[in-house]
Amino acid sequence: MKKEKEISSWARALYLAFEEHPDKLGQIMSNLNKSLIKKQALISGIAKKFEKMYKKEKNAELILAMKMEEGDKKKIKEKIQESMPQMQTMHESIDGNLLAGFRVKTKDVLVKASLRDILQKLKNKTYGHN
Repeated sequence: MKKEKEISSWARALYLAFEEHPDKLGQIMSNLNKSLIKKQALISGIAKKFEKMYKKEKNAELILAMKMEEGDKKKIKEKIQESMPQMQTMHESIDGNLLAGFRVKTKDVLVKASLRDILQKLKNKTYGHN
């Protein structure tokens, strides 16, 4: 398990360095190689973990209540992109339980903009639940 923890730590450091200086990936990787000269076997695991981390940080999921016309979806995606410019990929899914509207889910954020969520808030206020 110690090896996994070390790989995760190096991958996180690599991710943070890349976020700060995306134009210097070659130099960052060179420094990583130098730092791990005696632990070359870890580099493959670090690269895989970095890739997973990067994808997780840059992906969002748009959960729709029902199928929408492309123009409407495009408007929603544009607004999301304005408020979360770091998101590079947006996957779509449909959840009929939402009744109407949508949700946006990222690694750290859940935006609830559905009729179901509004009704739930109203119910909680009415009956004193939090």
